[in-house]
Amino acid sequence: MKDKLLIWLIAAGLVIAYIGIKYQNPIIIGLAIGGAGVYSIFAGFQMIISKRAEVPTGSITGPVERHTGLTAQLWGFLYIFFGAIAILIALGMSVPGETSKAWVEGFFAKPAGMGWFMIAAGGMILLFGIIRLISGNAPYTETKLIPFERVIGGIYFLILGFAILGAGLWLIVSPSTLKALFEYLVSLIGKLVVR
Repeated sequence: MKDKLLIWLIAAGLVIAYIGIKYQNPIIIGLAIGGAGVYSIFAGFQMIISKRAEVPTGSITGPVERHTGLTAQLWGFLYIFFGAIAILIALGMSVPGETSKAWVEGFFAKPAGMGWFMIAAGGMILLFGIIRLISGNAPYTETKLIPFERVIGGIYFLILGFAILGAGLWLIVSPSTLKALFEYLVSLIGKLVVR
């Protein structure tokens, strides 16, 4: 029943998105994205409460990762984060063009805004890495993910998440030093390329 509901919701979202694109109406596209965000949040809460998560890896009928316990709850938090981001995007698209554009540009123009964005992105990547490391091999029987690949992938996402999260914190606390470091690295790469 749940799979059939998901298929109908995806179909309805695609129809709404098609209408929005065809008639160039960002409000309709925003509604479709917002609907997907709401569904993602509800699915996330269901994963947290039930401690069970079936995470598709490709198409709806393709193999799924079947998580239980703590890793299922962590997937639930990831679904909630993605849903919240989708709803924010939908709100940005639904608000009249100039207002939403000014809000987005104003948010990312400030170092703190970009820093919070990087913290959120780094946190989600970090969470995905933790899931890969602590989940064990049982959830990946259908996807045939080998243990070595799972562990190496988990370590990679853990390091990447920490790096992005740390850069975001640095950008909030001391944006001038991070900018100076970035400019130094760009000039260093430029000198290496010229040689």
